[in-house]
Amino acid sequence: MMAVLATALGGCAYQGSGPIEVHYQKYKARLPEKDKVFVCSSYGCRTQTPFKFTPADIAEVSKIMAKGAASPAAEREATKAALAWMGHRADTAVGTAGDRPGDDLAGNGDPGQMDCVDVATNLTSYMLVMERHKLFRHHSVGSMHVKEDLRRGIDGWTHYAGILVENKTKQQYAVDGWLLASGKPPEIVETERWYIDDNDLLFGGKGAVAAMKPSTDKK
Repeated sequence: MMAVLATALGGCAYQGSGPIEVHYQKYKARLPEKDKVFVCSSYGCRTQTPFKFTPADIAEVSKIMAKGAASPAAEREATKAALAWMGHRADTAVGTAGDRPGDDLAGNGDPGQMDCVDVATNLTSYMLVMERHKLFRHHSVGSMHVKEDLRRGIDGWTHYAGILVENKTKQQYAVDGWLLASGKPPEIVETERWYIDDNDLLFGGKGAVAAMKPSTDKK
């Protein structure tokens, strides 16, 4: 159905349907079990390696998040730092710290490499652990977000991001670290500006507006 709509409208953007569990079920991924996560890799969560955050890990994340208590914007900045710390902690333990930013053919099926599905799922798992410990004051974890524009060929392929929802305004923010190396803070940007600008996507303007433009970490 989405492919038909994309052909008819020249592009499409859509959020994953249903509750967050639907995304995990689609890729046969395991949701966090308390402080244990199952780190996805091999592209499409074909490999899932368990990792448990210790009480000391949670204390460190809590310390990072405390710096963002003043406002939603400050909390998003703190969340970037917390996710970078959690991601690198897990990556180092399970063997994905050498993940090459973005995708490449050599990474497909490699347990040490991650595609956008793996990255988005892992970031969501980390945020669910944070939410379990009530570390968000201004946000909640939302369903997975998906966006594509098939007119662009390779530049418009289906792309995934985790979601934070600002409690007061209900603004959704995409959380995406696909183009970044392990230990780098992910981008957190309004979903309408993420990956492909919604105005361009829906109305056929020229060129994509890339919300993520890290200067040093692209392959």
